[in-house]
Amino acid sequence: MTPIDFRALLARQLCFVEKSCQAFDAGFHDEAIRIAQCIHVIVHDTTTHTSVLTHLNARNIVLTSTCRDIAKKVRQFGGQGGMQFYSGMGMFEVGAQGARYSPKLDNHLSHHQLPVEEWWREPVFVQDPDYVGIAPRRDVVVNASDSDCRAHVDAALTPMFESLVNCWGPLGVFVDLGETMRVTGHYYVALRQMGHELLQSPHLIDLAK
Repeated sequence: MTPIDFRALLARQLCFVEKSCQAFDAGFHDEAIRIAQCIHVIVHDTTTHTSVLTHLNARNIVLTSTCRDIAKKVRQFGGQGGMQFYSGMGMFEVGAQGARYSPKLDNHLSHHQLPVEEWWREPVFVQDPDYVGIAPRRDVVVNASDSDCRAHVDAALTPMFESLVNCWGPLGVFVDLGETMRVTGHYYVALRQMGHELLQSPHLIDLAK
């Protein structure tokens, strides 16, 4: 059996991510699911699936995060009286067609490097911790790649991911000058932003060379 070239496999997955990001930006937002599937291949380990980074013995590299570090605040406060709402992967915008939630790409104040495991488990959404809880990157990616493509999507969603998909609660509204507007697409935007983060991670790019 010919041994697998995992560096070449990583390079191919990053190429897929780049093309899907370009397609997303051109209006094909379902490409976010392809981004999730590529991230899944690159990062996610299970009892039946070994990630490309593990095959390359490279889980000690760092990845770029564009999300504010709220993990300590979540641990400190949580629950009653704690952080009830946080949406860290995109930005709200108001235009002629109303409000929308879009990837922030490089339009952000937070830009730091995290070891793979910390990046994977960094909270990127908080939606009422007393009810549906906190979503790290891992949960967004795994739920999207495992569940979104199935015909019976709603039957298998976790409460947090169901909340993201349907934009329930404060995630789904934006108030501007007293006007309340409906906003959707949060988890697609998060996946697009994660694709941007990987493509802006020098250690990962160097590993693929």
